[in-house]
Amino acid sequence: MREDNLMQTKPLRLRDFVRVGDYFLSVVGYRNSEAVKCFLRYVPDEKGDRILGETGRRYRKISHDEAVKTDLAEKYLRNDLFFIPYEDINEVYKPEERLNFASRAEEVRRIVEFFSGIPRDKMGVTGSRLLGLEGDESDVDYIVYGRWWFEARERLRKGIETGRLSEPDETTWNFIYDKRKITLPYEIFLAHERRKYHRAFLGSTYFDLLYVRDYDELERGAPEEIGRKMGKSVVEAKILDDSLIFDYPAYYPISHPSIRAVLSFTHTYVGQAFRGERIVARGELEEIDGQLYLIVGTKREVQDEFIVSVDLLERKGLRVEFERWYRERA
Repeated sequence: MREDNLMQTKPLRLRDFVRVGDYFLSVVGYRNSEAVKCFLRYVPDEKGDRILGETGRRYRKISHDEAVKTDLAEKYLRNDLFFIPYEDINEVYKPEERLNFASRAEEVRRIVEFFSGIPRDKMGVTGSRLLGLEGDESDVDYIVYGRWWFEARERLRKGIETGRLSEPDETTWNFIYDKRKITLPYEIFLAHERRKYHRAFLGSTYFDLLYVRDYDELERGAPEEIGRKMGKSVVEAKILDDSLIFDYPAYYPISHPSIRAVLSFTHTYVGQAFRGERIVARGELEEIDGQLYLIVGTKREVQDEFIVSVDLLERKGLRVEFERWYRERA
């Protein structure tokens, strides 16, 4: 697809997808003026468990470590991300433009109806359902854009309280915990997740409620650039503002003498702590534009990096468990 044709359309943004040849990549940022920042998600595989629509071609979803070892990585990988020139993109998939396609499935249509009143062009479905690669067990990655996401989150919370929706069950929580390869103790993970109100069941259908900036908000927010790496570090500080904690990257400005903010590039640690709460976070310290940031989520499958709310741990009686776990890993 020619670059000038792409640039005449709406800008590419987080959770859009692009196709390069037979490969599908998820857009992982908002700053894509020179090349599109992506990560490889689905690859052709004769033994794959996903079938592409009516083509019959099989695909499979791959992990971070698999993605960086592909032939595509040899051509496009830089600093652990894929940077795709516009002229190499064959097709663009925008969740808000393909909602009607995704909502042909009954389970998606019912979620759209649950959020009725939110403009249709402020909602979308991403992931496998956007591409037509969903399987029988695929959940729904449901996007709401900009300020409407906060209304949707409140509806989700009230839906759980009134019984129209239900919280993830124990099996689902365990599946998320294992899938994300979270190293925090399970009860600590669960305490943080249950108050985020961005996951729910509608009947038997599980869905994630995902935040993406609206088109008039694309230039705001935290830095996305990869900075000068300065090694692993741990920070303890208070959260000063929580307006961008569900964004990408999740942005946690902190009261610290030298570190400006904690940035989370993994969905595991969005919404992890709120304004006024004390946190402990471990990640990679980076210098970006002369400012220091602690980066959490340097890989999709989080390993030795985390963010926890100390205040939440104390309220839930989990601080001793966290400190024991942390000492054992030190």
